[in-house]
Amino acid sequence: MAEDIFLNQKIVGFDIETTGISIRQSKIVQYAIIGSDYDGSEIKNDSLVNPLISIPKSSTLIHGIENSDVVNLPSFKSHIEIISSIMSEGVIVGHNIKRFDWPILENEFIRCGKKIPKPKTIIDTLEIARKLKLPRPHKLGVLCERYGISLNNAHDALSDASATLLLLWKIMEENPMLFRNSIEELQVSSLAHSESSELELGPSIDDLPIIDSSGRLRRSGGNIILAFGRHRGKTIQEIKSIDENYLHWIISNDKQMSEELLMEIKMIINNN
Repeated sequence: MAEDIFLNQKIVGFDIETTGISIRQSKIVQYAIIGSDYDGSEIKNDSLVNPLISIPKSSTLIHGIENSDVVNLPSFKSHIEIISSIMSEGVIVGHNIKRFDWPILENEFIRCGKKIPKPKTIIDTLEIARKLKLPRPHKLGVLCERYGISLNNAHDALSDASATLLLLWKIMEENPMLFRNSIEELQVSSLAHSESSELELGPSIDDLPIIDSSGRLRRSGGNIILAFGRHRGKTIQEIKSIDENYLHWIISNDKQMSEELLMEIKMIINNN
């Protein structure tokens, strides 16, 4: 059985909701960890978190968490001990976890001056969906619908973490050959495919809505994302901090950019 590779393992689904999509700047406002321990007993830990900064309205529109929901709650530091105890030596499952959830979690630990937990392995269902060349798009909600998994409360961390774990089981049932060996071999296989065929499969930003006539700019929440060039995948804010001249080049060469979009980018450039 494919699921035998997880026998006697601590395995949990993990998801976060945040103040934004910038890996370096975003703070966690909700996290959820759900699954089973080595002996099969249930693991379930989820909480809202005070990010100690204001939650942008654009992010609230996505996950529904407002400043008033978290302002009187403890900060992330108070959750570090329980998160570390669950994550350590566990099999962590998430959707786009390697490029989003885990780097943000690591940054939260670093800000608190704490050691980052070391799981046994991290399994990314987005990587697996790409490896298997499942029909696009590869968003969690779309994949859950494909496999008959209920996700009525999307962008709630506990709902998404639970759905991701179920998604892994469904994919395993449909594709047992991928899971026939060890966890370590599965990890190496996913990583090798992710690195070698990024151009063929395309990064997840390709699923974001286009906001300009050329298709070079995408929208995610309140952020503008570049979908081309050497800064592909970065927000306008991130590019401003490392290569502001590149932004000036974009707005001077895109003659079809709308006035609203042009003004938005100029405001970001001029905002100190």
